[in-house]
Amino acid sequence: MTVQKQGNQLKASQNPFVLMPILLLMWGSLAAISKLLLQHLDSYQLLFYMYGIGVIVFFIIVLYKVQLRVMLSWKRREWLLLVSCGVLTFLYDFFYLKSLELIPAVEASMLNYLFPIFIVLLAVPIHKEPLHSSKLLSVGMGFIGTLLLVTKGDLSNVAFTNLEGDLLAILAAVSWGLFTNLIKKNHTDLLLSTFFLTFVAFLLSALALLVSSRFTIPQGIELYGVIWLSLSNIILGFFLYFRALQYSSASLIASFTFFTPFVTLMFIVLLLGERLTWTDALAALLIIGCVPLQKLGEATTGSKRPMPKTAEGP
Repeated sequence: MTVQKQGNQLKASQNPFVLMPILLLMWGSLAAISKLLLQHLDSYQLLFYMYGIGVIVFFIIVLYKVQLRVMLSWKRREWLLLVSCGVLTFLYDFFYLKSLELIPAVEASMLNYLFPIFIVLLAVPIHKEPLHSSKLLSVGMGFIGTLLLVTKGDLSNVAFTNLEGDLLAILAAVSWGLFTNLIKKNHTDLLLSTFFLTFVAFLLSALALLVSSRFTIPQGIELYGVIWLSLSNIILGFFLYFRALQYSSASLIASFTFFTPFVTLMFIVLLLGERLTWTDALAALLIIGCVPLQKLGEATTGSKRPMPKTAEGP
């Protein structure tokens, strides 16, 4: 199957209009399927198997594609940077899964989509990026959306449904925001660095499992669910995303990622049966609207320092 583009034959395996919808289905399934699996496995066990499968697959790919000895040429600051990013990768998934154990998936996923705000805010001290009025407006929208979501619309009498769960989801967004800004400084081989990040996260998940949980072997549907999450969010998601970027502009790919929260909500409603109230919908629109507003602000102000291609979103 091929499509025509500017007189050249573009294969379906290179076409972003084929690759990105598949990727959005993978990313969007994370919250709902994780919530289902957490009924049988705890977050420590789920993380251990997700990262374990990822490490094995990436190791095989690395052996085939590149030489591991290339890592010996990395400088100390590059090692430290990648270790830090590996820790943040683990923390993002850890905080997000823990929040899914405590609060509804709709609430956790929408709070998680605050990450663009933290990318913007943390880019100011880390990369000295300017804080334009459009970015400030998007931060305000995200803040109001968060208040609506965690208070269920009762702003006159602030009472959090589950403060711990809400804070964990927000911490996940902070972790991804910090990860995105730090990984921008990485200039090592992309495949090797991704393998190393996954390996660091796996070691942390193994330690967390030993300290706070117990080893168990997932069976049947649980095993398939874990394999799906590892493939879709750690392995295949990575390759589909960067393959799409190879054959199209970053702006086109970024526009596709705006639909991720809506796909996430679709999976949550269909698989979990959670109801989407009017306050949830309004809060989601405010939070989701932060991203295109920031992109519009960058376009109108002539910003030439967009976020790196390697970290548009989880």
